[in-house]
Order: sequence, then C-alpha cells, then structure tokens
Amino acid sequence: MRILILRLSSLGDIVLIQPVCAWLRARYPEAEIDVVVKRQFIELIPLMGCELHALAYEKSLKAHLALRNPRYDLLLDLHHKLSTIILRIAANARRSSVYNKQRRMRLRIIQGNKDLAIASTTELYKSALDKIYQAVELPSPKLYVPQDLPLPDLPITSKRILIFPGATHNTKRYPAIYYQILLKNSPKDWQYILLGSASEWDLCESIRAESNALNLCGKLDFPHLLKLIASSDWVISSDSGPMHIAAALSVPQIAIYGATHPRLGFAPQNPYAHLLVAELECQPCSLHGSKHCPRKHFKCMHQIEVSQILGILQEDESR
Repeated sequence: MRILILRLSSLGDIVLIQPVCAWLRARYPEAEIDVVVKRQFIELIPLMGCELHALAYEKSLKAHLALRNPRYDLLLDLHHKLSTIILRIAANARRSSVYNKQRRMRLRIIQGNKDLAIASTTELYKSALDKIYQAVELPSPKLYVPQDLPLPDLPITSKRILIFPGATHNTKRYPAIYYQILLKNSPKDWQYILLGSASEWDLCESIRAESNALNLCGKLDFPHLLKLIASSDWVISSDSGPMHIAAALSVPQIAIYGATHPRLGFAPQNPYAHLLVAELECQPCSLHGSKHCPRKHFKCMHQIEVSQILGILQEDESR
C-alpha cells in the first residue's frame, strides 16, 4: 500500500494533519506513507511519530512526474489549491480524496454570523477520510520530542515562559509594547525566551530590550524547538504555527486572537490552553489576518490587557 498526503504549508496546518497520518498508519501498518510539504517543513514530518517519509515540494516537471511511478494507491489532498490539484493530476493515484475547506461557512463567520463554529481544522481534514471510510475517529494532534537532544544552556529559573510574538500577518500579532510591559511587570525569577523565525529577530530584540529575556529567534531547528517547548512551563503566542505545536505537546499555553477567531477552526486542541479573545462585533475580520485593521482601531488586540496574561501565569504559580 502506497499513500500520498499533500499539505504544502503552513506550519500550523501541517501539525494539524498528524491525526490523519496516525489513523492511516494504524489502519495500514505496512504502508509507505509519503507527505509532500514545502522544504522548510521537512524536519517536522518525522516528529509526527507515524513513520512518515517527507517529500519536498518542487514546481519542476521532473518532481511532479516522479510521483507517478510507482503509482500511489491512495492520495489525500489536505490543502486543495491549484498547486495540489496539479500534483494530484501528476500522481494519478488509484484513489484520491480532497478535504472540505468549509469555505462558505468560514465566509459567513467572517461576515458576522456568531452562531456558526468549526470544531477544528483537524475535523475538516477528517472529511477526506470520511469520503472513503466509515466511523473515522481522530485524536488530537500529537508531536514527539526526540529524547537524545540536549537543551540549550539556559539559566535555572522558577518558571520558563516562551513567547512567540510573530505571525505572518500584522493583525494576528499582539503589539510588542504589551509584551514589553509583561516582561517589565513579571517576577524577576521568571525566565522569558523569545522565539520565532530569523526574520522576527528584530521584533524580538525590541521586546527583549531592558529585560533578562533571551532571544533565540532563528537559532533552533524543529527537533530542538520541540525539546525546548516541551520543557517549558508556558507558551504565549498568537494564532500561529507555534500555538499548534505547543498544543500538540500538551504544554500550558496562552493563545491571543486578533483578526481571527477560534470559531474558524483555529482553537488549539489542548486542555491546558487559555484563549484570550476580545469578542468584538467585527471579529473575526479575516481568515488568515491582514496587514492593517480594516477599521483602523485594532481593538481586538488592544483590549487584551497585560494583566489578563499575568493573572493566568500567577494563578498557575499559586496552585
């Protein structure tokens, strides 16, 4: 049995396909399961614990034709965009299934319908399996930390808190000034570590200034990043890929929502998650965020107070 799964990006979406991969591995223990992702996510696939083989997405004709021989028995398109449609055609699998994005429902949510909600994006991915199999039940996403990796040399502290301040779009980012206030008003024996891609180094440096926080942006590969997250006491982030990584590791977390909303299917699947949402009439205003607030007030983020974050962290300490 040869299975091909297509999910090119992004970080969080790839994490959320893990339950589908795990279900297929359990059903077909001897199967060869390939997953096509963009090259920057190749290291993430082995951490899903399903004996998966990662294939780097390339736009070349040669790479597309290589998917045809030997022929795949099953192909699941969990991205469903033009690039994966072309990949499906090229692979010519014996059987294919595409997941239901629920575009119309998500559009209605963005347009202001407060009664609609998508349980999770993983449930949407399950729709590709439901078209073929009966009684499919998926667990929450799970990632596996390599046990033989050393942690970075970090100070001994009473509480280690990781902050991922970045996001692809500005309206998903909690303003840096509030993170600065959080660091300034936290107990001195709490160790904050700022993380993200190399392109977010300057953002994290602006937050770190005049504090004892560490900036490790762009310094860790996926295995070491997971090791650090799993060893932390808390993770604070926006609605972003690291949010889903923390959830898949069952680490206590605070997720801050701006332009998006958990009802779009973006809630972390983690019993230890605290979601901070202003619940404005105009929220959510987009599916993935945008460069500027459409109403130019950005109240969805400004109404999330630093004291709310501190209260959650301090409540945990008092238990």
